[in-house]
Amino acid sequence: MESTPTERTPAVVAGEIAAIKAQTRKILLVSAVEVGRRLMEAKEMIPYGEFCKWLEEAVDYSERVAYKLMRIAEEYGPGLSILSEADVSTVPFARLGYSQAFALLGIPAEERAEFIAQLDIEHMSVSALQQVIKDRNEALEEKTALAKKLKIHQDKVSGLAEERDQAKKEAEAKEQALWSEQSRVTQLQRELTVLQNDSVAARRMKEIERERDIAKINHAMAQADARYDLIVKGFDDLFSTIREMAGADPKAYKLFVNQTSEFIAKTARKLKRIKKNAQTAPTEQAVPEAPAPETP
Repeated sequence: MESTPTERTPAVVAGEIAAIKAQTRKILLVSAVEVGRRLMEAKEMIPYGEFCKWLEEAVDYSERVAYKLMRIAEEYGPGLSILSEADVSTVPFARLGYSQAFALLGIPAEERAEFIAQLDIEHMSVSALQQVIKDRNEALEEKTALAKKLKIHQDKVSGLAEERDQAKKEAEAKEQALWSEQSRVTQLQRELTVLQNDSVAARRMKEIERERDIAKINHAMAQADARYDLIVKGFDDLFSTIREMAGADPKAYKLFVNQTSEFIAKTARKLKRIKKNAQTAPTEQAVPEAPAPETP
């Protein structure tokens, strides 16, 4: 004759809990999980608002302890339920007390086994375990904060490096433009010198092509003005760049200061010679204007 299954009632559950508690003075994790499961079962059966009273009267648990046990059942129960009794003894945290197991909930589930393997937790007090967990979590928070600061610093360094490279490219482009403009200025000076020295050819050109010559001279003067403005701007940019070098690269700063000073000095001497030659050169006779056409 088959035995009739025992009806699941709060009283039956309370009896099972008492039996589990009686098996050991220290509620181990496996037992705590079983107790927690039955507490969750009883909570579903007991009317709303009467669970705390039932805890005190039926199983002598405070509400705080009961909810800890139910939390432990939720966290550890799935992993233990698939193990046989022989396998349970090999699980590193199976023989922990429920207070120790509850403290370990402060460790992420995927890191819990490794954390337990590194310490003799079974023989540690709950307060000592809590302190170790607290120290670990604070160290992780500090490590995370330092990693964030390092990332911010690395991003800042990367940004400064990009700004430096861009500034270097711009400086090189300005330098290239300056030397290119200087080359054009030199060519223009040579052309002007040829025109000034070759007075005979200049007079012949004025006699033959007065209007075209005047237009050319006007065009040359306009170009000279434009070149002069570019030279002034070029020197302003050069001086600004040299000032920026003073703090960033003192050697380069000193080199460009010396080269620029030497170039300005040479240019000043050349201008003095041009001025002196212009003052001593014979005054060129003005080309007479072409007679106006006769009125028929």
